[in-house]
Amino acid sequence: MLSDKIFLKRLLTLAGIMGLILGVLTIIPFICNFTFFAIMILAAPIMYIYMKKLNLLGYLEPKQGAIYGAIIGFISFLGFSVSFVPLATIIGFLYKGSFYLGVSLLFRSGIFVTIMMVLFVAILSALMNAFSGMITVYIYNQLEPKPQNTDVPTDINIDG
Repeated sequence: MLSDKIFLKRLLTLAGIMGLILGVLTIIPFICNFTFFAIMILAAPIMYIYMKKLNLLGYLEPKQGAIYGAIIGFISFLGFSVSFVPLATIIGFLYKGSFYLGVSLLFRSGIFVTIMMVLFVAILSALMNAFSGMITVYIYNQLEPKPQNTDVPTDINIDG
């Protein structure tokens, strides 16, 4: 139980940091479409590959991959919004003809509307990352064999 809490804290921390970084990178005009695509669809696969390389992630079932992918998608988009929305609002206020004018207009309509839009898009990101996370875990399971469970006896004597 304790290791699950530690794993979940690491997962949430890494997803938040990835969201913050991608939110800052989305301000750059030439790569904004790619980073937004990464945060909406590829956040869970990127996180799984990173955690596999650091041996922080063991064997997962596709159902677990979908659940963790949804968590990664939701948290990473919230981190993305924490860094992107204020920066885009400042740019939209300073340069009226900029690409980020829509974000500043959304911010002008009220903080409640902005929070609701962020939450709805975060739920959409969670759904998309749940699917991509499940596919990533399925592919990993096809490439790597399932670990042997040595605790369960394989020879069961039925005769009594």
